[in-house]
Amino acid sequence: MLKYLNNAVFRLYQTEKSKYKSSLFDLIDGDRETKQTKGLAYLFNLSSEFLIEFLSIDIIQEVIKKKLSKNEFLQFLTCDFLKVDAEMISEGEEKIRRDITLTFFHKSKKVLVLIIEAKNIRLDIKNNLEEQLERYVDPKYFPHDEHVPKIAVALTKYKQSFKTESFLSLTWVEMIQVLHQTLQLNLDSTKSIVLTDYYKFITGVDKGMNYYEKEILSVPAGKTFEEISKYHIHACPDIPSYNYRDPIFITFRQKSGGVMNKLYKIEDILILVPENLSVLKDISESDFSYKDRLLAYIEERKNGHGFKRNDTYRFYILSESDHISLSHNPRPEKNNAGGWYYTLSEMLSGRQVVFTDSK
Repeated sequence: MLKYLNNAVFRLYQTEKSKYKSSLFDLIDGDRETKQTKGLAYLFNLSSEFLIEFLSIDIIQEVIKKKLSKNEFLQFLTCDFLKVDAEMISEGEEKIRRDITLTFFHKSKKVLVLIIEAKNIRLDIKNNLEEQLERYVDPKYFPHDEHVPKIAVALTKYKQSFKTESFLSLTWVEMIQVLHQTLQLNLDSTKSIVLTDYYKFITGVDKGMNYYEKEILSVPAGKTFEEISKYHIHACPDIPSYNYRDPIFITFRQKSGGVMNKLYKIEDILILVPENLSVLKDISESDFSYKDRLLAYIEERKNGHGFKRNDTYRFYILSESDHISLSHNPRPEKNNAGGWYYTLSEMLSGRQVVFTDSK
């Protein structure tokens, strides 16, 4: 019966319209931020692989090791039960909600409570996030966790800074990277489908939930590819033909087909004349965290193919740690010259040939 029925499509109608294909995450009620949060909580429960990739983020590992005693850490490593709570409501008269609470148990004992406050992926933070996290770990609101080690994570568009080591800052870019890494594993079909749906949902393949817009600039690396990889610096003339919009990421097309193997997060953009020794002296005396590699990049490039004398250049300072590897080696249909823009969803689609959003 129905032996030739190999495909089906599920469509959810909203406001008298529907997409061609809807997913589990379209069924989640609430606004955009709520959908993100509930969907993320569901993934933690669904996939141990996703949870392990998340816990493998360097800063989370470091804080867990600092927060727990040696015995507590061993119990955490051998925990036998995880409870995932989405939008847990506090006790007492004043009600507050934790977005996501991960409670790890070892032989019926709570060994760690990890709380995630997930802000809208599109918005910068205006309110005092630290005060909000302090309430989440306060036994006045959550007395059942009073004597349990607690870590609170803020998941936001941009990095945040906190006074206490128990509060961590993660960006949605890092969470997308965790999703990307998990999807490279040998998952069963159900997990793979659901994680892929959330991945598309959060990166904007679903245009109704388009959190990111034109955020990737792709440029030909040419002779400078080795220097870019070594110093995490890219420079181009600051002239109208290089009048790029400021992107979130930048990627570099290599020779012979334009393969791109990494998305680099841009930390800063400086405009300066690299031949001006007074400018270089000023940089050397600055408090820029990247000044040493910037000056080393300029020096090595001068000794190589050089800069045009007295011309102004735009220097892109790239993060040394915040980047996304493109293991599928995407490339354009044709490796044209100049700068091109891509959406994050297109670049992370897994296709080897990717299509530009605009020039």
